[in-house]
Amino acid sequence: MQRRPVRSTSLKAVGYDDTTLVLEIEWRNGSIVRYTGVPEPMYQALLAVPGKAMFVEQVVERGGYAREQIRK
Repeated sequence: MQRRPVRSTSLKAVGYDDTTLVLEIEWRNGSIVRYTGVPEPMYQALLAVPGKAMFVEQVVERGGYAREQIRK
């Protein structure tokens, strides 16, 4: 999956696959987390908000999506 760089003090890049509904978050500390079952509007909202890390923590993490730690 291609991840695109984002402007954020905590996130480095995000990627999304609209066929599998998989969202990947790459943090600046090097960890990568994959969420499955994420609808595309959620990904678009993440790209649009100024507080991307807060959005991940408060909306994505609490959204009930399956979470997999890809790299710590």
